[in-house]
Amino acid sequence: MAPLLLLFLLPVLLLLAAADAFPASCLNATCGGHAIHYPFWLNDSTSDCGYPGLGLVCENNDTLILPVKLHRYRVGHIDYQKHTLVVSDADVVESEIDYGCPRLHVNLTIDYASSWLQLTQSDSNVTFLYGCNKNLSSSSSAVELRGCPESFAGKMSFVLLDGVATGTEAYEYECEAVVVAPVLEEHKKELENASSFGGPGGVVWAGFQLEYSAHSPQCDRCERSGGWCGYRHNQTNGGDMMFTCFCNSGPTSHRCGTYCYSSHALLSSGSLLCF
Repeated sequence: MAPLLLLFLLPVLLLLAAADAFPASCLNATCGGHAIHYPFWLNDSTSDCGYPGLGLVCENNDTLILPVKLHRYRVGHIDYQKHTLVVSDADVVESEIDYGCPRLHVNLTIDYASSWLQLTQSDSNVTFLYGCNKNLSSSSSAVELRGCPESFAGKMSFVLLDGVATGTEAYEYECEAVVVAPVLEEHKKELENASSFGGPGGVVWAGFQLEYSAHSPQCDRCERSGGWCGYRHNQTNGGDMMFTCFCNSGPTSHRCGTYCYSSHALLSSGSLLCF
């Protein structure tokens, strides 16, 4: 009876072991109605269980933020089945949608050679030109922004829907700032067709799509063994991040092992119960 009892208790023991083995950032969490699962994690702990660059910040317990190159992007939705998420520039506040002048300050910068995040085919670009001394209305893709602070100084601001703007154009029209922003192609088309979508501010607020994927041999090996890929601070080496494979039995530096349970009944049949 003892081996049979152990078989019933084993799932419970494994769950308890997992709870002890995985740090708090590995366990499911919520923020503002978003469920946060692996490979995302809340980056408020020293043990980071998940992909580098996918650490999220929960602001005021209701706003989920994805930091990219020290800039903040508001998370609107995460699709764990399709490995995509929709984000928008956190610089844009909801009130700017009504005024018609979304204020962006930085271009999205992604190191495509090393980043876990990539833009998708659902995205397209628009270009914002702020504080221009000359009128761009002659451009067929230019839409003038209303309510920008620069307008009180007699300057004009525009968004180019074809997403093309160079430093030469900015110089030619004497613009103070130029920012290229990714948006969802379907929403930009509504703006091109003069559909009611909240104007340029509504398109930027709706955000754009990013795809996340694992392209690390270490993470692939860890995940195939049943673990969670992560990184921890190496306290003995100046706090550098050290690859860690979080397993039911505890963290390892490589992969999870295979553990087998045997009983006299199982051995007599020539079988082992492995986990």
